[in-house]
Amino acid sequence: MSEADLACDIAIIGAGPTGLTLANLLGRAGVDTILVERNELTVQAPRAVSIDDESLRTMQACGLIDEVMADVAPDYGSHYMSTAGINFARVEPTTREYGYPRRSAFMQPELEATLRTGLVRWPSVKQLFQHTFESVDESDLGVTVQIKGPDGSPLTIRARYLAACDGGRSALRKIIGAELQGSTYPDKWLIVDMEGTKERLRQTRVLCNPARPAICLPGPDGKRRYEFKLHDGESEEEISSPESVAKLLAMYGPDENAAIVRRQVYAFHARVCDKWNTKRIYLAGDAAHLTPPFAGQGMNSGVRDAHALSWRFAAVAKGELGPGVLDSYESERKPHAWALIDLAINIGRVMMPTSPLQAWLVQAAFRLMRFVPTVQNYFAQMRFKPKPYYKKGFIVEDTSSTVVGRMFPQPDVEMLDRSVKKMDDLLGNDFALIAYGDEAQATIAATQTIDFGLPDLRRLAITPMRMNIDRRADPSILACRDKTGLLEQTLNAAKETLIVVRPDRYTLAAAEISKPGDIAVMAGKVRKRVAESR
Repeated sequence: MSEADLACDIAIIGAGPTGLTLANLLGRAGVDTILVERNELTVQAPRAVSIDDESLRTMQACGLIDEVMADVAPDYGSHYMSTAGINFARVEPTTREYGYPRRSAFMQPELEATLRTGLVRWPSVKQLFQHTFESVDESDLGVTVQIKGPDGSPLTIRARYLAACDGGRSALRKIIGAELQGSTYPDKWLIVDMEGTKERLRQTRVLCNPARPAICLPGPDGKRRYEFKLHDGESEEEISSPESVAKLLAMYGPDENAAIVRRQVYAFHARVCDKWNTKRIYLAGDAAHLTPPFAGQGMNSGVRDAHALSWRFAAVAKGELGPGVLDSYESERKPHAWALIDLAINIGRVMMPTSPLQAWLVQAAFRLMRFVPTVQNYFAQMRFKPKPYYKKGFIVEDTSSTVVGRMFPQPDVEMLDRSVKKMDDLLGNDFALIAYGDEAQATIAATQTIDFGLPDLRRLAITPMRMNIDRRADPSILACRDKTGLLEQTLNAAKETLIVVRPDRYTLAAAEISKPGDIAVMAGKVRKRVAESR
């Protein structure tokens, strides 16, 4: 290897939200990582504007949640408006199932800057901005990546694995022979980003007007985005002119004189790659899937990819799990990416009625839902958003369990000294063994000498909301109380339950414990699943 060569466990091409999140998670795990980005800076113009509870939980895993939340306007929903200005549907979720609001406003440049700054904490991560990806050769042992520096000088990176986070026009997608499947829609939309908005409504306003569908999205610190659907045959130059933008803003809100940051016309895609990886190269983010904007899930899906890849890469790089654990990446993530695309398409149909009759029919149906509280609550709480459910993957398959393969909730928990923490902060970024029930501390104590086959297994006892922590139990056992009662909505509080949670907070295995032998049986199933990854 020449002096110009670099070596690492994981090379990442692309420093958008997906690549930056992946680099932070790998850095926190102490994995040797090189991040390559062709631009000098992270993105400067507004792009994604909605961040969900799952992504905020990932920011918590990155150790950056306080910094990220400082730039976020948390907890907003959507008001769907008819042509006459009547609010016919509201989506205002109040749940904190994963510890954060289901939907919040943010600005992508601020998020990317925070993630890049966060990388300086990790000596195992090397940043190569202003370096351009040229080519890659893959072998059974790893990848050899050719890049060029700012002055055009060549540089070689040798890595065990390569994460392709290089965006919607991914060169690496083509290199591995992957093709996007799905549709590119003919509809075009004008985006107008602004500062100093006069619109004070905290919720998104969705203007379901067949003559000109439009969306008004709030942002933090007086920022706001308007989106307007173009008419057939309407030119991009015409619609995005200052005069046209001012006219549209005057029709749909009070911001015709606001300071415009960006005007841009875009088309949207609903496409997912037919394959996400070779043996050594893995696609993530827009390189793997392109999502319509109507559900605000494009960037969030990329953050999910990053979390799903990070713990797998880390475990393989450290020799804690076999490379077979990577085989489940696509099988777990691809169906959920499609589900969120379908969600966005369906929301788009509500937003973009093609005729006054269709608009009336859709809006009348929503008005009727008000007379069925369960249905109204389903929409108001945003329960229509598909949750990933891994029926197959790196899990211990169990048809009797309601939690295996699903993201485990994150309650606020009360410690023995009555301080309150978020559950994940007690677990760190490792595999975790959680006991839940009245005798959770005793259950965890009984697991101390049992091998689950997992590295750095964190153990935590959580008592139900109605039960105090047992002060007579072994003080070395980390114990807390579910302060919110959230886990009672998922688990049977009358039973003692053991749950193995992966670093990405999905449930690997779960079992109700009624006798000591049940723990050994569960541990054996987990060891078997770990052995299968070798």
